[in-house]
Amino acid sequence: MDKLQEFCENYEVRVLNDQKRRARYHPARFFTDPLRADIISRDSVEYQTEPVYTLEIPESRLRTLIEMEKRFFNNHPHSKGHADMFEMLMDKEREEAYYRSSNSAVQKAYEQYSIMLNLAGYQRKI
Repeated sequence: MDKLQEFCENYEVRVLNDQKRRARYHPARFFTDPLRADIISRDSVEYQTEPVYTLEIPESRLRTLIEMEKRFFNNHPHSKGHADMFEMLMDKEREEAYYRSSNSAVQKAYEQYSIMLNLAGYQRKI
């Protein structure tokens, strides 16, 4: 079962329409190398399309999601900037997972770091 189906089952969401798409704009990123200002990465504007869903969700489940969002953002009002920050954090998490899976030395260092955190009493809160 994929994550979308699982989410829909957990929150009693029904997908009414999944035939639409929208474009997402990714601006070019200039001068992102902290050591060298002459390096330009992703110097072209990128567009991607993604599906757009029309959903039906019971009010009680929607209120549950609203409460979860409030807790996540610590009851502070947020704008798209905070949502982008969350997306950025998720992208960073995926990037780090990629480096761990593609480089055995990075994976080994990560495992040792995780062991040290565990020995120090750190528990990841989910």
